[in-house]
Amino acid sequence: MELHPYDGVERRFRHTDQDGSAGLGVVAQLLHLSKPPAADQVLYDLSFYSGGIGVIDHLGIKLIAADSDIWSEVTSALAAKTPEQALTDAAWAHDFRWLLTGEKALVCGREAAVNFINSERHEFQSICLSTGRIYFVEGSDVNYWVAIWGDDTTLNYLGYDQG
Repeated sequence: MELHPYDGVERRFRHTDQDGSAGLGVVAQLLHLSKPPAADQVLYDLSFYSGGIGVIDHLGIKLIAADSDIWSEVTSALAAKTPEQALTDAAWAHDFRWLLTGEKALVCGREAAVNFINSERHEFQSICLSTGRIYFVEGSDVNYWVAIWGDDTTLNYLGYDQG
């Protein structure tokens, strides 16, 4: 499905839509899943806009039936890294710190990531805990970022793109 035809129209998909088949397909596309998840195993709110001002996307997914295979599939396909890995990547660390804290000093990358995610997440998404799994798509910065967090049974995906 073409999500950015640059026509100035917002494309919105929610788990509350009457016909969720298109939205489930987009969820599978974003998470790089081989097939869409069952409707009763996912919550989502996806907004895609493209037009004269560029791209503005706000994306939120909560996959309720995640297992280690799904976690591995998603994080591998998205080249996701932990906050600790991001902060040791010389090419990315500065932009990643700026994303999490702006001008404030970064005390602990994991705690800053937790605070950032919890301030941005959708209400239907799980609270991010420092003891859980936390990843960001490589290269995430203030204009484009994807955070993935959760536990052994739940995977949350939160993305923003202003490009």
